[in-house]
Amino acid sequence: HADAHEGVEESSGTEGSSESFGIEAPAESDWTDLDDALLEEEDWLDDDPADRDPIEGVNRATHGFNERILEWVVDPLHRVYRKILPDAARRGLIRFFSNLNEPVILVNDLLQFSPHDAGRTTARFVINSTAGLAGFLDFATPLGIPGHDNDFGGTMAVYGVPSGAYLVIPVLGPSTVRDALGEAVDGALRPDIWLFGVGTQALLLTTGGGMTTYDIQLDRLDALRETSVDYYAALRGAYLMDRDAQIDERIGDVPWRAWFGESAEYEAP
Repeated sequence: HADAHEGVEESSGTEGSSESFGIEAPAESDWTDLDDALLEEEDWLDDDPADRDPIEGVNRATHGFNERILEWVVDPLHRVYRKILPDAARRGLIRFFSNLNEPVILVNDLLQFSPHDAGRTTARFVINSTAGLAGFLDFATPLGIPGHDNDFGGTMAVYGVPSGAYLVIPVLGPSTVRDALGEAVDGALRPDIWLFGVGTQALLLTTGGGMTTYDIQLDRLDALRETSVDYYAALRGAYLMDRDAQIDERIGDVPWRAWFGESAEYEAP
C-alpha cells in the first residue's frame, strides 16, 4: 500500500528487450522530491496525523507484527528474488502485474463517470495484453497512452465518503477504513487474485507487502526507517499525505466533480 494500493508508475530508462522496442523501463526506485521533503520537513501534513489515528495502540502492535514479517519472511525472499531475476525480468513482472490491475482501474473509471480515462485504460489493456505480450512490455505509453491509478477507495472519495480512521492491516500495511473497504472490493476484481489466490497475491505479487511493489519501495522505506525517530509515526504521516494527494488529484480528474468545483476534504475521524 504505502501504496500502497496503491498501480506502479514507470520511470525512464531502457534495458534488455525493452530497449530494442524503444520502450522505457521503470527505474528500480521511484524516489521523488516528495520523499526528500518527507525526510527533511517535520510539519508535512496540515492536520496532525495522530488525530486520524484513534486506535494507535492497536495499529502500532500490527505495525510491529508487519515489521517482523518483513524481517523474517519478505526480506529473505526478496534477496532471493533479486538474486535469481535480473533487472529486466523484475521490471517485466512489474509491468505484467500492473497490466493485470487495468481492469480494476477501468471499473473505477466507469463508476466515476470518467469516459476519457476509461477509454485510455481500455486501450492500454488491449495494446499491452496483445502487442505487449500479456503486459511484460509497455507499448501503450510510447504511443501516447499513459497509465493512471484508480481504485474503489478513490471512487468512494469522489462521492464524498471520508477517509475514516488510519488503519494498519496485517501484512498489507497502512490504509484507512475507507481504503481498506476499497481494497477488498478491488481485490475481488483482480485477475491475479483468481489466478494465484489471496495468500500468494498478498505476499508475492503486488499489494502492500508484495514482492514487486516491495522491490520498488525498498529504498524509500529504508531511508524513512533510518532517519526517523519514530518510524511508525513517520510512515503514518507519509502514507496519509501521499494518499490525500492522490485523492485530490483523482477528484480533480473526474469531469463532473471539476464542473462543481469540488475538492477533497479530510477531517480527523
